[in-house]
Amino acid sequence: MSKSEKYKWTFPARFRTGAYSWKASRLASQRLREAVSEIKKVTKKDPVLGAEGAIRLIEKLWPALEHIDTSSGALGSAVNKALMR
Repeated sequence: MSKSEKYKWTFPARFRTGAYSWKASRLASQRLREAVSEIKKVTKKDPVLGAEGAIRLIEKLWPALEHIDTSSGALGSAVNKALMR
């Protein structure tokens, strides 16, 4: 992608503050996988833009996921997998 061309990320709209209720760990995990897929796709074309997307995702994770009940550990595992990829 050229420098004059801006990429419009789709995942930030799904990770706004308080986006998920206490019982939405499955939906949040799915949205996290979608975000990682989008970042990987962009990274193949432009690694710097992909890195910016990864940073943007990490910045939005806590405010969006803070109200979810994570007693099962499923969401924690999904976040760990996303950050390790």
